[in-house]
Amino acid sequence: MKLKKTQREALLAWIAEGLQSDEINKRATLFEPTFEVTRQQVDHYRKTRNIEIQKLRKDGEYTALNTGLAIREKRVELLQELAERMRDDLLVKKLLWTPQVKGIGSADNYERIDYEEFNSAEVQQLRGVLDDIAAEVNERVRRQEVTGKDGKPLIPSPKFDLSNLSDEEINAIDHAVLTLERHSHSDTSVKNGN
Repeated sequence: MKLKKTQREALLAWIAEGLQSDEINKRATLFEPTFEVTRQQVDHYRKTRNIEIQKLRKDGEYTALNTGLAIREKRVELLQELAERMRDDLLVKKLLWTPQVKGIGSADNYERIDYEEFNSAEVQQLRGVLDDIAAEVNERVRRQEVTGKDGKPLIPSPKFDLSNLSDEEINAIDHAVLTLERHSHSDTSVKNGN
């Protein structure tokens, strides 16, 4: 079956996604106008249009990495909007304490008790969103504590100021320390005849 230009473009895009002929045919039934391809046709397009398919993949990857929530600013904007709504719930709508009702007893001995409960769930979620914002804008540096063989933290020499190092630099130092420990352990084993 000879494909029209729009069908061929769709087919190439689906091949670039990595779809097989049966998956392509499922999508093709929803295409207007519908079409069907054989495995041989798909193989033919893969072989003859390899450069186009690679370009489509690169374009698709670029689009995926540079649109929507893949962009840090968009994620931060969405998180800020969410944080503002939660803040308004808690402070403007005064939902920091939520009204609750409890009933005790039954029939003639029933008593209704009205009380307020701290809205800890929303406060906890707001803190999580604020933490996410800080992480997105690199305001909060997460550090790992590395311990020695005895389980005690490895404490750097006080003459070195590590406070301005990035996580990547600290990880490199940690890796170097662990490598040195391994080598010193293997050297001791060799000297002791183990």
